Amino acid sequence: MSTLIVALRAQDGMVLAGDSRGTVGDPRGLTAIRDTETKLFKLSDYAGMGIAGSSELAASVFDVLKPHIERENLMYIDEIMQKAREVVKQSYDDWFAKFTIDKRPGLLTILCGYKKVDDGKLEPKTYLLASNLDFAPQLFPDGNTLVGVVQYAVYLQHRFYDAAMTYKQACRLAAYLITETATQDPKVGGPVKMAVIRPAGFAWVEDDEIKKMIELNEKENKRMREFFKG
Repeated sequence: MSTLIVALRAQDGMVLAGDSRGTVGDPRGLTAIRDTETKLFKLSDYAGMGIAGSSELAASVFDVLKPHIERENLMYIDEIMQKAREVVKQSYDDWFAKFTIDKRPGLLTILCGYKKVDDGKLEPKTYLLASNLDFAPQLFPDGNTLVGVVQYAVYLQHRFYDAAMTYKQACRLAAYLITETATQDPKVGGPVKMAVIRPAGFAWVEDDEIKKMIELNEKENKRMREFFKG
């Protein structure tokens, strides 16, 4: 499965990031790439979604789900997750009725955002809905998850993530996980896209800001290489 979607929880917000590469063809043979895929989606002022799998299928899922969210005025991640599970599962059952679950196209959906608790405060939550598990909701207690081509990113996250980091630091780390993975696996690549979800609301991170993060990360990589040269 080409792509890498990253969800990180910081002390003051949540970061959702992804690459923009799609591959065409059997990965065991010749493939073509395109770096214009949309994999991140805004669901409400307090929730976002990242999807690993066919970008066209991801767009269809968003197209089906978004009207339900708007019509029912859903804002918070717990209610959106329940609706997403219901709508996406029903859509898959309709679209792929002739296929068993294990033969259907793979789709991994990260949902992250804020739940409103009894005292009115906002609590961060991150869920995964996976097609191979019939979209049963999986909750990540620490708020962090990676889907897609994760082998390199898992190691780097374990090395560098700290729950005390700010959302700006988490943005830099998310960009690093994606760009470093792209240097090792051609199924990940293209422009990095990113959103931040905070109690103040959902915001896309501007491309220029992401570019600055990547340049700063590369300076640190260069400094490390110089260190080992002695």
